[in-house]
Amino acid sequence: MGKRSKGFPGNQSDSRNRNSGGVGKSGTNIPQKATDPVEKIQSNEQANALLPQALEKLLPQELEAIGSSAPDDLDPNELWKNAQIFALAAEQLASREKEFESLQAELKVKQAELDDRDQESAEQSKLLHDEREQLNQWLAEIGKQERQLQEREANAVAGFLVQNRVALAELDQQVEQLSSEVTQALSRKLEIQQQLKDEITQKYAEFEQEVLLEGQAIEEERQQLITERRQLRKEQNKLGIERELLHEDRESLEEKVEHRAAAKVESLEANLRVWKERYEKSQELQRSLEANLLKAVDAVKRFGQRNPEEILAELTDLRRRNEELEQKLAERLTEAAVERLRSLEDEKESWDRDRFNLQQEVSRLRKVEAVYQTGVLDFNTLQKQKEALETSNNRLQAALDELRRDVNDAISQSKERSPFEKCTQMDRDDKLQISPILSREVINLAQFAEDLRFRIALSPQENGKRLYYSEQDIRAFLGGIAMSKLHILQGISGTGKTSLPLAFARAMGQRGQANYRLVEVQAGWRDRQDLLGYYNSFEGKYYETDFLTALYEAQCPEFQDQIYIIILDEMNLSRPEQYFADFLSKLEQDAPTLRLNTDLDRPVPKLFRGNDTLVIPPNVWFVGTANQDETTLEFADKTYDRAHVMELARSHESFDIPQLPPRHPISYEALTNTFKEAQKQHGGRTAKAFSFLNNNLSDLLERKFKVAWGNRLERQMHHYVPIVLAAGGSLTEATDHILATKILRKVRDRHDTQPADLRELHETIEEYWSELDTGKPVKSLKLLESELQRVERGAY
Repeated sequence: MGKRSKGFPGNQSDSRNRNSGGVGKSGTNIPQKATDPVEKIQSNEQANALLPQALEKLLPQELEAIGSSAPDDLDPNELWKNAQIFALAAEQLASREKEFESLQAELKVKQAELDDRDQESAEQSKLLHDEREQLNQWLAEIGKQERQLQEREANAVAGFLVQNRVALAELDQQVEQLSSEVTQALSRKLEIQQQLKDEITQKYAEFEQEVLLEGQAIEEERQQLITERRQLRKEQNKLGIERELLHEDRESLEEKVEHRAAAKVESLEANLRVWKERYEKSQELQRSLEANLLKAVDAVKRFGQRNPEEILAELTDLRRRNEELEQKLAERLTEAAVERLRSLEDEKESWDRDRFNLQQEVSRLRKVEAVYQTGVLDFNTLQKQKEALETSNNRLQAALDELRRDVNDAISQSKERSPFEKCTQMDRDDKLQISPILSREVINLAQFAEDLRFRIALSPQENGKRLYYSEQDIRAFLGGIAMSKLHILQGISGTGKTSLPLAFARAMGQRGQANYRLVEVQAGWRDRQDLLGYYNSFEGKYYETDFLTALYEAQCPEFQDQIYIIILDEMNLSRPEQYFADFLSKLEQDAPTLRLNTDLDRPVPKLFRGNDTLVIPPNVWFVGTANQDETTLEFADKTYDRAHVMELARSHESFDIPQLPPRHPISYEALTNTFKEAQKQHGGRTAKAFSFLNNNLSDLLERKFKVAWGNRLERQMHHYVPIVLAAGGSLTEATDHILATKILRKVRDRHDTQPADLRELHETIEEYWSELDTGKPVKSLKLLESELQRVERGAY
């Protein structure tokens, strides 16, 4: 058998090799390479020109296999090529019919040589056995390809568009492979022609035997083939009309192709099983016919190469002559006549026996003819199935061409637009491009905190309730704004963790569009793509998340000088150390940026730095809410150390809210300048608080609990404590919050903690706190008392 290109039946490539280069049946490695649409069209034209040359090199067995086998793969390129092969095979069949007619004439001349071909018949039987072995191997290959088809069906869930694009690249590779194999086939042309002559010579004996019994059947089959060829032309005209109808339905093409492909897989598998059963039946029929042919040959030999009609004619003549002789004998009865009459009667009895045997043979031959008629019907059925496959193949080819055009159009359009569609749309939003009027007056933090508390309480809620937060909560939240870009609000459900940052953003003077964005964290988030989105190189589009668009919106002129808050709701449903890792390391940097890794040759939004870099604006704060139940995860120390942590109480006392005049949004610059002034004014008291923690608690905490701190804590206290003091709080209030959330938090829920150590720490804080300020550190002492109770319960 000659080599076949990847486009011929029986040489389908495995879909698992498409990403890294496939290997055809010829063993040639096919590298994957991208081509543009013009090159693909040229490759298709080259394939159409090379196919007839390749078919000239096909052996008759291959043509027969092509005409009686179904494609076992759903690759539209393979189906399209098979359709071309079927059309050319029909022309080859017409040519072979003419050759067969000439062979019939030659066979009539060579009938005298039938006795000398017995040995050749035995050799032919051996060849038939070899062909049967080859067919069994082909069936095994079909089973392997069926398994490959199942694997391809599993891969089809990853996405139909990706497979079609891979198929386009594979088409070019198949054309290259086909060109290479056709070049090799040219060098084997003389050898293949000689093989064809040898094969025709070997089949003479079979044709001579079949001519005696199948001459009429072959003539009927030829007429039927002519009729089927005419029907094929009619079907081709119908296919042209169907192709136009498919063009009109291109809007729903992808879905229809998917359904038809699934239905066609089932149909092909069913047809394959039917053909296998029919092939087995045809093998049994062939063995029966071979035995019958041998018997017929023996009968012909016994009668001297005469057919039954000649023998019957001779018998009739003998009977007539016998009757004449009898009449003469009746007139002339002599002893010689009597003896002659007896001889004739004996001969008549012999001829009667022969006549009976011939009648039996004729009856048997008629049964054989009926069996052959059944085979012809089976052949007609297979021919109709082939035509149905050709129709389906043409439909799929038209669908593939339409899909290829859609993909090329989509690729060309994607190169002209920005991958960041939502951010680009913001650039065209006139409202976002106008800077609002902001309040830049000097801020008194004490009055500002009180005013902020009232405005938060008045913030509209869905349930119509007021948001009552204590003065300490407002001062702590305001100090956290100055201390860190990341806030963590903890507490049970219903304590107002989400409402506080939303109301704070509104109270800062929201006008027009909201200066905040609520992002709901999902339990399956694992990396930055879940938070920031990702770039799809096939579609040429960046899938922008609400988080990413919020970062971009905060830089637009409308918000660039306002406080902008991004709330990460249920932040600990997944681990922030994974999906928020980039921000944990960048928030303490000056002018942090994010690299988004997109197509460098595409236009980008105007606020991007370079082609794919987004600045994290300084006016953005990230506020994460965290429930404390079995559905959530604990924060790592890395997150706690960088964040401002607040734990909201279960309930808050209500208070009277005065009438508040409207005001312009607070300027981010004015607020940060106010923070800087407070830090200068209260820097000495902040240093006193840090020295108190270092001198009185650091040694005990490090020795008993292995808890220490560094420069980050000093920097955080420098930013936090002055704001609380300037907003009307005490040094005890500010230092107590830092001690409880930054230091003593690391003492909680440890298994190696001793009750005596906790008591010692509790007593030390109570004893030395008066050196720092009046009052008691309520949060810190309450935390230690709760932890002491937990440890003592565990001890008993």
